Amino acid sequence: MKLNERADQVILHVFKRFKIEVDHGQGVYLIDRNGKAYLDLLAGIAVNALGYNHPAVNEAILRQLNRNLHLSNYFVQDVQLDLAEKLIGLTPFSKIFFTNSGTEAIEGLLKLVKKWGQSRGKNEIIAFEGSFHGRSLGALSITMQPKYQKNFNPLIPNTQMVPFNDVSAFTNAVNENTAAIFYEGITGEGGIRPVSDEMMKAFREVREKYGCLVIADEIQSGVGRTGKFYYYEYHDDFTPDAVASAKAMGGGLPLGAFLVSPGLENVFDMGEHGTTYGGNPLACAAGLATINEISKSVFLQQIVENGAFFKSHLLELKDKYPGLVTEIRGRGLMLGMEMLNPDFAQTALNLSILKGLIFNIAGDRTLRFVPPLIINQSQIKEAIQILDSVLSEIN
Repeated sequence: MKLNERADQVILHVFKRFKIEVDHGQGVYLIDRNGKAYLDLLAGIAVNALGYNHPAVNEAILRQLNRNLHLSNYFVQDVQLDLAEKLIGLTPFSKIFFTNSGTEAIEGLLKLVKKWGQSRGKNEIIAFEGSFHGRSLGALSITMQPKYQKNFNPLIPNTQMVPFNDVSAFTNAVNENTAAIFYEGITGEGGIRPVSDEMMKAFREVREKYGCLVIADEIQSGVGRTGKFYYYEYHDDFTPDAVASAKAMGGGLPLGAFLVSPGLENVFDMGEHGTTYGGNPLACAAGLATINEISKSVFLQQIVENGAFFKSHLLELKDKYPGLVTEIRGRGLMLGMEMLNPDFAQTALNLSILKGLIFNIAGDRTLRFVPPLIINQSQIKEAIQILDSVLSEIN
């Protein structure tokens, strides 16, 4: 019996899976049980930043494996502190809270915002159309996509949706009751759409005017994905009050975090927030090894260069197939190719998988490319050749 058939018998039917039976991964490739290699431009949805079987990550995991797998947060653990100090050193934030996932990071920040806002008479939260912040009820309340929300109402009250990158609508929505604004630097599920410079300027202005918080969801765009350690760094005159991080942070193991500025580090009282597995030592060991690699300036510069190389070739495909491709978006190695319609997108995905190329669809018609950050230009050319072949076949 095939793996997907076995899964259908025992696992809830909530995942739309590829019909590939993966045996293992190596570098930027996945190899199926028949030995066929697939160039992976999905990377576990931006998780496997150093690809598969990276020696630094594997060695760190093995070292920690022989020490302990779990102690709980009743104990201070050196590997957890090493990672915390590394992240604080890379950012302007002063304290960190470790979680198991991005959703849990968002949940922690929602609690922090609520308590912070209550003491100031502020109870409204603004998020943006097309955003994706997670699937728990709290995170879902600011995931402004009807297809995710519609069957789970009522959600957290006093949340407001604003059209993405609509500065006028945004400035009209913010008021004295606004506690926080949650935004993604580049939308992931929303179609790889970067927040505009004008919107970033508006964030700064409304924060100064109304004293609200601005929270960056860098779960997908962070940890080097765009060529900066966090995407907000591209805007020199703006730093969010807090940031949610996950995905690539754990090197393939479940790990997330939220980092807060000095003004927020004492919002929670003892016992008001917690976690059993967050900051798990094995995940922190993998995360520290991953971040030690990614945070190197030469590594980040390589992402900038390879991302520009990839984007330039995608733009050439757009020009070559104007009846199929409408726009290329993104930065670094977080790129999207918007197709004319969802059918073209799905056909492109299906044909690409048959030809040995893996990615997925964001929104309903954007091909999402978030490869391992170790991908090189030769491998990018391989991906472009497959995409060219696929688009030629559809055209």
